[in-house]
Amino acid sequence: MAAFPAPRRIIMRRAFRLLDRSIEFLVFACFLAIVLVGTAQVFNRYVLNLSLSWSEEFQRYGHVWLVFLGIPVAYRRGMHIGMETLAGGLSARGKRIFQFVIDLLWCALALALLIGLGQLMQFLNFQRSPGMRLPMPYAYGGILIGAGYMLLIGLRRIVDNLRGLPPESDEYSGQVTP
Repeated sequence: MAAFPAPRRIIMRRAFRLLDRSIEFLVFACFLAIVLVGTAQVFNRYVLNLSLSWSEEFQRYGHVWLVFLGIPVAYRRGMHIGMETLAGGLSARGKRIFQFVIDLLWCALALALLIGLGQLMQFLNFQRSPGMRLPMPYAYGGILIGAGYMLLIGLRRIVDNLRGLPPESDEYSGQVTP
């Protein structure tokens, strides 16, 4: 018996696909913004002999967003540091158990980030960045979004594993499993 009736599964699959593509777009937008601001900084500094006071800070926080949104995207696509060599000698059931443990560890990491960031945000709530005067929760919001997304992916993979599907079953990512 399926966990959800077919129409609900289709709706969930589409919602996950939309979320996945939205996060991937945010990763692309962060990378593009970092490149454009870096290029503008170099142009201003060496051609116009003017320095943008906020560009380095923007790039620093942009990298935080880029990394913490990119980690779950790589995890969802199965591009994280592979453990295939460890799982290579295992039976099919052993591989599923191994993958289950790995996914539990990813969920634990996501929860640790969410809890730690929740505590940190209490102190950052009233602070602003020095160059852009950006509220610090916005500067580190990418960690919160990335950790939440990572937890969601881990839970999706655990559910797929328990249902006997391959990791992510590429049902959400649109990729073809070899």
